[in-house]
Amino acid sequence: MRLKESHENGVVIFALSGAIDLHYTATLRSLFQSKLNERCPALIVDLSAVDFIDSTGLATLIEYHRDAGWHGGVFSLAGINPNLKAIFDVVQFDKVLAIFPTVSEAKAAIKRGQVPPYIADEPANS
Repeated sequence: MRLKESHENGVVIFALSGAIDLHYTATLRSLFQSKLNERCPALIVDLSAVDFIDSTGLATLIEYHRDAGWHGGVFSLAGINPNLKAIFDVVQFDKVLAIFPTVSEAKAAIKRGQVPPYIADEPANS
């Protein structure tokens, strides 16, 4: 698993490649936690070069989405390639997360305010 981080107009982009599995999720959670600590206003995860994601990877994405909402942060995914589409369709991620074909489309939607933060009933750490 590799990660390239970039920043564009207040939006952080994590471009991931390889596999997101049990061996990598602790690292990914740590990276997400640093963004939560910074109160990152908007994060896009580019999955176009990810060839596999397991249940721990899926859970890590959902956890960040939930936790970022507590400070008004928005989260979206971009570039779901055919290897991941079947998995995301089965778990119906499109009903939970904002998913866009490209990073550019995700950035545009965030800029237009079309990606709302997730609002839960109570914080995860309460």
